[in-house]
Amino acid sequence: MNFTLTDQSIQYTFKADKYDKGQMQRSLQNVKPEASAESLVKVGQAISKLQGDELTGLTLVQKHGLSLA
Repeated sequence: MNFTLTDQSIQYTFKADKYDKGQMQRSLQNVKPEASAESLVKVGQAISKLQGDELTGLTLVQKHGLSLA
């Protein structure tokens, strides 16, 4: 039995006083399996600059299927 990556997304956490509880999370779907950690950080930093807040965390979310054969 082997696991197969079926879906991957990234969840960014941003901090600013303008958000409820001081932070907001934003998810982006369909992240390519070959995306590097550095490129995911750069995207988060770019979004942070556009929003005028601080990037405080990233979480890579992966879904794997398990073949029964």
